[in-house]
Amino acid sequence: MRIVLTFILILLLYPKIYSQECTLAGYLDKGVSNSPVLKDLSNQILSNHYDSLIARAACLPQVNFNGYLMYAPSVNGWGYSDVITNGQNLIGTLNASQQILNKKTREINFEKFGIASENLTNTRKISLNELKKAITAQYLTAFSALEERKFQQMTLATLVNEATILKAWTEKGIYRQTDYLSLKVEILNLEQNIRDLDLRYHNEFWNLNLICGVNDTSSCDLKLPVISDTLIKTIENSMFFRQFLIDSLTIVNKKLLDDSRYKPVVSWFADGGIINNEPQYLYQNFGISIGLSMTIPVFDGNQRKINYDKIHISEETRRNYRDNFRFRYGSQLKQLQFELEKTRLLLKENDKQISLIQELIAADRIMLNAGSLSITDYILALNSLIDAKHAGLLYQIRTQYILNEINFWKQ
Repeated sequence: MRIVLTFILILLLYPKIYSQECTLAGYLDKGVSNSPVLKDLSNQILSNHYDSLIARAACLPQVNFNGYLMYAPSVNGWGYSDVITNGQNLIGTLNASQQILNKKTREINFEKFGIASENLTNTRKISLNELKKAITAQYLTAFSALEERKFQQMTLATLVNEATILKAWTEKGIYRQTDYLSLKVEILNLEQNIRDLDLRYHNEFWNLNLICGVNDTSSCDLKLPVISDTLIKTIENSMFFRQFLIDSLTIVNKKLLDDSRYKPVVSWFADGGIINNEPQYLYQNFGISIGLSMTIPVFDGNQRKINYDKIHISEETRRNYRDNFRFRYGSQLKQLQFELEKTRLLLKENDKQISLIQELIAADRIMLNAGSLSITDYILALNSLIDAKHAGLLYQIRTQYILNEINFWKQ
């Protein structure tokens, strides 16, 4: 008897021992840490930082060493003209150059990297928000399948218990054999539904692990997440609307960069080393030089006006998308808030309905045990309770779905 009791105890505790408890927060952490998209965007932000450092380094004096050795032989009067080549040349100089008087141009160029970094950072926030929304939605889908399976299992246990009682009444002749068989058929249908739900849950659970990059097929007991409504933000503080502001800054910066191409470019240069064409005087030909250069754009085929027209088209496109987003943002939130209020109202009404049905079933059970109620009527009452509780579960999960969607838009 001790061995049998121990074995039964192990069977009862097995699901609790080997079924780990999982939460939405845990899956969100795993999904964020394993996301290749977020890692890619983080690397792009870092790469853009290095690009800005390279641009700053290019503004410093650039120093190069140039070496040149040339010999042009002349045989019997045949060869290059000595007036042009001097017969031979040896050049070895250290050269330095740097643009000057271009502080405004450099600031505009550096601003380009700042805007790019801000754009990548905002894009990463949007991608993070989209990933969390997808994980939450899949978690709720898997939780829905799990809870429906649990609920059907509880209903099955109730029917099995009722079948045991009904069998005894059938053997005493109070109920007909067909009543008992009808209940057995209902039990078989529930068992089939549970097997189907078990397969559905494992598929949804596998999809959840797939989204989060988790290679774990062990059993997991999901908990209903409590998703709270995010604090109300104005549309201007939304990360989605922020993208249009960044696009505007990008367009303005592009125009300023285009304007900078038409400003004079002034540079200083210097070199020092040796330039010689007569080896015997090599020691006398060490020297230095320094100077200034300036480039002034004069005419480029009217490219500046063409670029202005192109930038104007980009700005008009940006405004069109911004205005459309402003309209969709407000309409979407209004619709979601309306749906949330109606769903919560339906949930309250459903709770009242469940209470009434439970009272009815309690009375029906007394009549059933007394033999004054048909098994068909009792099964109908149980099905009503099953449908009502199932609807309540769906309302609860639907509420979380809507809150997940609202929070997505309010980030």
